[in-house]
Amino acid sequence: MNRAGVMAFLAAALLSACGATGPQTTAQGQDSLSPQTDVARRAAIRLQLAATYLEASQFSVALDEVNKALALDSSLPDAYHIRALAYMNLREPQLAEDNFRRALSAKPTDGDLLSNYGWFLCGTNRYQEAVAMLDKAIGSPSAGGVTKPMINLGLCHLRNGDVANAERALLRAHYLDERNPVANTNLAALYYKRGDAGTARPFIMRVNQDPRFANAESLWLGARIAHRLDDRRLQDALTEQLRRSFPDSRELAAFERGAWDE
Repeated sequence: MNRAGVMAFLAAALLSACGATGPQTTAQGQDSLSPQTDVARRAAIRLQLAATYLEASQFSVALDEVNKALALDSSLPDAYHIRALAYMNLREPQLAEDNFRRALSAKPTDGDLLSNYGWFLCGTNRYQEAVAMLDKAIGSPSAGGVTKPMINLGLCHLRNGDVANAERALLRAHYLDERNPVANTNLAALYYKRGDAGTARPFIMRVNQDPRFANAESLWLGARIAHRLDDRRLQDALTEQLRRSFPDSRELAAFERGAWDE
C-alpha cells in the first residue's frame, strides 16, 4: 500500500472513530465525562495511536494499540480495518481476512475499506475476487477518492500479467491525478518494458522532478530510460543524484555493474 493511500484511509478512520467523543461542559464551564463517554474517548485515542503507528510501518505496535481500543469498545469497525492492515503487513493472511470481513460487515460500502481488501485479495493471488472488489471500491464513497482503488486495480492486473487492463486502469488514475507518483512510476516502467522509452520518459520525469517522490527506484528507472534514448546528460544527472541520495541502494549497485537491462 502507497503512503498517500494509507494517509487517506487514516483520515477517514480517525474522523469516524473520534466523532462524538468530545467533553461535555457543565453549567460551571468545567469538562465532565459520563463513564460511557470516557470509555469512547479512550478507545478513540487508542485507535488514533494505532493509525499513527500503522502509517509509520510499526505494525506490531499498531496491533497492540488497536487491540487496546477494541478491549474498550468492540463495536468500532475502523478498528477492525486497522487491525486487518496490521495483520496483512505482518503476513498473517487469515487473521487479516477475518478482520477485513468483520469491518465490511459494518461498513459494506466504504470505498477505502473495499480498496484495501481488494489489494489484500490481490496479494493472496485471488485475482478474480480482487478485481471485483476493486471495481466495487471505484464505485463507492471514499475519503481518498477514486485514484487509489484505480491504481490498486492497475497494479493487480500487472501482478496477474494482464498488461492491457493494467495500462488502462493506470492511465485512468493518471488522468484523475497526473502528479501521482505511483501511477507515473508504474506507467513509465510499463512503457519501458514494452520498448517505448520515449513514452515512458515524461511519466518518470514527473516523479523525479519532485523531491517528495523521487527515490532510488524512480531515479534508476529514469536513468535507464535516458540510457535507452541516448540522453547522456540526463543519464549522468540521474545517476549522480542516485549516488548522492541513495549510496547503499541496490539500484546504485546495478548502475555500478552496468546492469542497464536487468
